[in-house]
Amino acid sequence: MLRSVFCSALGLLGAIYCLSASGTGLRKGPICLKDNAWGYHFKDTEGSYLLNSTEWDAMCQQPPHAILWHVTLFSLMVAASCLEVVLCGVQVVNAAIGVLCGDCRKKGTPQ
Repeated sequence: MLRSVFCSALGLLGAIYCLSASGTGLRKGPICLKDNAWGYHFKDTEGSYLLNSTEWDAMCQQPPHAILWHVTLFSLMVAASCLEVVLCGVQVVNAAIGVLCGDCRKKGTPQ
């Protein structure tokens, strides 16, 4: 049971890292070509480029559809890591209760 607590806690830390990295990637925007210069051209927009989907192709000249791909990938990663945070959090609590309270088998019953 103690190993389950450690494994779940490690999974929870990984999920939190994935959530923060994905959120930062969405906020910062993709690397693309704009005005003959490659770079993070959307990092100063604080993520407001996400609301203006009609101008994505005009904002990023190369690679084509980079913003759509970027937003889709990182949105899916945010959703998956949120689910992982919930599941690992529940498992940490469950395993901690198991460590503190022991198992539910009766002492005299052979298994």
